[in-house]
Amino acid sequence: MPTDYDALRAQRMSEVDPELKQIYDLPGLDPAMGVDAFRAAFNDIWRFQGGDGVQPGVSVTDMTIPGPAGDIPLRIYRPDDAEGVQGAYFHTHGGGFVAGGGIDVWDGSNSSDALAWGCTVIHPDFRLPPENPFPAGVEDCWAALQWVNNNTDDLNIDPHRIAVGGGCTGANMAAVMALMARDAGIELAAQYLWGPRFDLRADYRSEFEFAEGYGLTKAFDSWVTSEYMSDPEDRWNWQASPILVESMKGSAPAIFAVGEWEILRDNARAYADRMRDAGVEVHYSEGEAQAHAHTYWRNMETGEFTKGALKSQAEVAGVMRRKIGSESKSS
Repeated sequence: MPTDYDALRAQRMSEVDPELKQIYDLPGLDPAMGVDAFRAAFNDIWRFQGGDGVQPGVSVTDMTIPGPAGDIPLRIYRPDDAEGVQGAYFHTHGGGFVAGGGIDVWDGSNSSDALAWGCTVIHPDFRLPPENPFPAGVEDCWAALQWVNNNTDDLNIDPHRIAVGGGCTGANMAAVMALMARDAGIELAAQYLWGPRFDLRADYRSEFEFAEGYGLTKAFDSWVTSEYMSDPEDRWNWQASPILVESMKGSAPAIFAVGEWEILRDNARAYADRMRDAGVEVHYSEGEAQAHAHTYWRNMETGEFTKGALKSQAEVAGVMRRKIGSESKSS
């Protein structure tokens, strides 16, 4: 007998923490809104969730570097109290592939991460679809990561303490960067993958169990994926669906932050299992009764981070400090 997912959601919502219930009751994004409206909405949402503006105690440097289709803007965040050579976090931002662009959108979270982890954060503003479909963003991020790796002395960062990371579709990009770096002989210290999308074929049980009513919907995820692809067949390209890569062996240690109640949960579990099977170090955290992007959820009344967000952030920060930040040591 088919599972009644509507009834299951109703039961869950009757038992969930009121702080989370307010978030789950928010209306989901509608694919009919179109790209421009989604970009504007996403920027507003992220400036609330991630923070608006650079945090005190962090200095910012802007520059452009050569890319495959023109200059790529970079913004670099460095704690004011940083001394000497630092580790670096190379952030490939999320936003459902099509959104999240703009050099200042991620100022709040990037500067907060720089402070919390004790590292430099480097953010490339790469090309987005549908104007620039796959693989344009991958090409830009790869060019920028190589540039960072080749200019560590000028950037005052440790080449042995560079991590990549991002959320949702940014985690997709980060995972691809980690695999491309491995293939190029660039040894990364870590990859941070939160609310990740690794398989654009999108055929996992969680895609149906949490298809509606848990924030990110299956319909919206399918729409942004279609905007990313110039050819539907590209879903089977490992640089679009990194779970399809022939081998995970030798990829950088991974830190996962996933929600128990999100459509992307099972593709994250499968990716983590492939990594473990290949001998890759995996730190996997799955927030109980949490959904997509829960690591940055805020209480709708107070504006403060939720209990689940703070727990996830503390777990991630602990690992990132050891890998690239204030507690790490150059090899």
